[in-house]
Amino acid sequence: MKDKLQDLSLAPSYHKGEDNIATEFYRPCLERATQYDRAVGFFRSSIYLLAWDSLKTFVNNGGKMRIICSPVLDLEDRDAIESGYQARTDEQLAEELAEVIDSMLSEPGLEKPTKVLAALVAEGIIEFKIASLDDDAPARHKRLFHDKLGIFTQEQPQAPQDPAVVFKGSMNETWAGLAMDGNLESVDVYVSWGPDREQERVRDEQTYFDTLWEDTYDAVRVRDFPAVAKEKLVSAADAVEWESVVDEIVEEIERSRVESPDTGPNPRTPLPHQQRALEAWRERGHSGVFEHATGSGKTFTALCAIREALQEGKSPVVFVPNTDLLEQWKAELKSTNQDLDPSLLICGGGNNDWKKDGLLRSWTRPNGSPRIVLSTMQSGIADDFQSLFNDGEHTFLIADEVHRIGSPEHQKLLDFDAGWRLGLSATPRRYGDEEGTAVIMEYFDGIVQPPFTLADAIEAGRLTPYFYHVHTVSLTPGEQDDWEELTQEIRKRYARSQAGDDTDLDDLPEHIKQLQIDRARILKGASQKTQKAREILARQYSGGDRWLVYCAGIDQLKEVRDELADQPFRVLEYHSKMDGDRAQTLEFFENQGGVILSIKCLDEGVDIPNATHALILASSKNPREFIQRRGRVLRNSENKHHANIHDVVVEPYSTESDIPVNSILEGELARAIQFGKDAENPKSVADLKQIAHKAGIDYDALAETGVEDD
Repeated sequence: MKDKLQDLSLAPSYHKGEDNIATEFYRPCLERATQYDRAVGFFRSSIYLLAWDSLKTFVNNGGKMRIICSPVLDLEDRDAIESGYQARTDEQLAEELAEVIDSMLSEPGLEKPTKVLAALVAEGIIEFKIASLDDDAPARHKRLFHDKLGIFTQEQPQAPQDPAVVFKGSMNETWAGLAMDGNLESVDVYVSWGPDREQERVRDEQTYFDTLWEDTYDAVRVRDFPAVAKEKLVSAADAVEWESVVDEIVEEIERSRVESPDTGPNPRTPLPHQQRALEAWRERGHSGVFEHATGSGKTFTALCAIREALQEGKSPVVFVPNTDLLEQWKAELKSTNQDLDPSLLICGGGNNDWKKDGLLRSWTRPNGSPRIVLSTMQSGIADDFQSLFNDGEHTFLIADEVHRIGSPEHQKLLDFDAGWRLGLSATPRRYGDEEGTAVIMEYFDGIVQPPFTLADAIEAGRLTPYFYHVHTVSLTPGEQDDWEELTQEIRKRYARSQAGDDTDLDDLPEHIKQLQIDRARILKGASQKTQKAREILARQYSGGDRWLVYCAGIDQLKEVRDELADQPFRVLEYHSKMDGDRAQTLEFFENQGGVILSIKCLDEGVDIPNATHALILASSKNPREFIQRRGRVLRNSENKHHANIHDVVVEPYSTESDIPVNSILEGELARAIQFGKDAENPKSVADLKQIAHKAGIDYDALAETGVEDD
């Protein structure tokens, strides 16, 4: 071995954005090390534990890895540990890890790395142990073992002490952690050949890891990887030549880099799921909808497609639903594809130059020069835009939040002829609007398969794992009386309207629909929601938290604000009628933390990656609003290991089985149960399932029903 660890010129810290952590620090250390000890967050994070192009060198050096990670037990399992039910907990742990391994092997983007990991475990190169906290801290502070420690050691027989490099910080070895287009990460670095204090730090961290590994560290329980789960993992290594699989992974990474639209100093590259989506979209004739979860990089995937279009002489036109997204797309388009130097014309958001002297007409002619049009949907449906725009085979039409384009108002955009077509949305189907959905799917030729779900995004490290907390409240006696009175009136009028034949729900008389709206307002404004919000925040808020609170309307927002007036944290407002500057409000929130009270402005297109908690008070018959609100708080951010979502749900007193109308109560309950399914604590909705069962609610059938409000 020629290269020594101590020959590296390592900085005391690395910050992604300024530094390339992978190439400047991680890979050079791995190539020189013979021992790598790692305390990492979750077991599934270990899937990308290796910098692939350095792996062979590490193994050829005789390298060994010891990995300590958390299984993420839910509250009931952790309580079982504290109560002494060890056998039951071990069995559940083995089952949970086996399920994680199955999911890793079934996901196309994770299958190859998992098989490499399996082969290295089978060969004894990697050894896992599982850690869980076992101290007397309050329950809310003891959920996860989530240390982030790494130690590279190089055996040197002639040296008085083997040199070692220690790093601590937010970086993990998921793609999002190492790649330049991933999360904003940083690490602090200490070397054993440094000053005395630095040497002492290295020795302390080595001792700390060894005591963890030997299960002698107070407050942490470290145990062997369950045999059943290990057998499941090792079985995936049968007949796997891991070296050749590593070569395939490296080749795929390099191929994706070539197709990147980002030509800045630290270029981003498509992730595996983005690469697969682009390939499938091409095979479909450059047409389709990307159904990708919030936070999975839909915009960047579209930028890759735009680059390809510009190179082919196409003219991209991007339609977005609001000015917030207009500004975000403007920034992205200006910072990427710089080597192609495309011109950009902005339409909407106060930008009206496109109307002057027929500029839009000349801009959209097929002349071969790289040009992009970025427009709000509202501008795109205007008569002057429709008359000036030159569509045709040369046009590449991209619709962000493509579900919006299916509304009656926005369908005029689908009259444009376009040779290439791409829609983007986490939820492209329009709830309760089969006709609008059909129009979208016909124009864009359906969904590009496979979709990239929220569970996929969490698994791949693109979104933060989350815990889901359901809080049920009831209507007050007065509110319940009003609810029952309206329910009886709806029942009577529905019976009259039916008049002995089968009335289609879409054709219900307007007076019945108005009664439904009036009744829904009772639920949305339920007074106990405001009291519950105060209770949750007073009990749960900690310094440095960033809470997003979604209110049903301005009246409820003011009530919550007044309830929180005596609390020790800062309460901010973010809505269309606010007095202050919205951008400055978000900037203060991101820097200082606190609580933001919002209505709908944060639902679509606003990035707040360091938000740690969401509190949902607003009831809605549109499931998309819940999905978008959940997505806002799941964005990855430095030192953010998991998110918490608190959902206040009104418990229904009775069913309306004799009225074939989707109740907002039933839909809300069904979606809460679906939310819990993808959470780290899926048992959190067990009580809701019992409530649904007693009420005769089919929550699986109702979860995807709802009504669009655009």
